[in-house]
Amino acid sequence: MYILAVETTGAFASVALAEDGKIIGHLQGHDRFSHLQNLMVQVNSVVKENKLSLGDIDGIAVSRGPGSFTGIRIGVSSARALSQILGIPCAAVPTLEALALRAVEREGGYEEDTLVCPILDARRSQIYGGGYIIRDGVPQEEIKGSPYSIEEFMAKTERYDRILLFGDGCDSYEEKIAQLRPSGAEIAPESIRYQDAVSVARIGEKIFSSGNSVGFLDLKPDYMRLAEAERKLLEKQKKEK
Repeated sequence: MYILAVETTGAFASVALAEDGKIIGHLQGHDRFSHLQNLMVQVNSVVKENKLSLGDIDGIAVSRGPGSFTGIRIGVSSARALSQILGIPCAAVPTLEALALRAVEREGGYEEDTLVCPILDARRSQIYGGGYIIRDGVPQEEIKGSPYSIEEFMAKTERYDRILLFGDGCDSYEEKIAQLRPSGAEIAPESIRYQDAVSVARIGEKIFSSGNSVGFLDLKPDYMRLAEAERKLLEKQKKEK
């Protein structure tokens, strides 16, 4: 089974191609937030490099959010279009879960009881954060993925001896993390810190094998909160009532 994976929730878009549990192709973009211009170029390139055509793809896995609102829309819309055109199912992959899975790439491995914490900068003094223990290569949720202040989130990690943090929230709140958690906290190296389609492909394969794929009409994004324009519109409507 060939699975095409798409990750557009962060600054750099990436695509991966998996065949029966093995990653056989991967392309990472180098231009920040150029998803609209480059995503389908990347998709076509990774398919052609493996001497395949889009018609050979059996399923598409997409990082559904949270993250960049625009990036999520581009990724989910592209996945829907490919699913509809090719007549193939989709796997909606939670972005935080896929990011947590990057812990398996850490040089030297990680302690099994380490709490893996993906945190994404959500602006407005918030992060999108979650906490996972990885068992048998599968992230198990310990702290619910949700918007938090960095103080709220770090307080939830206090009962864990070791935490490993991923995501661009680490860049935005590195000093605050060190203040709130002076010991037992490690920020992942930049080489594996951010979202990547390889992890999306791996979780997507599990979704397909468990029979939990969806059709293009049922593929939904997960923004976790309203966009700024939507929030302001609701506030305006409330005032007008």
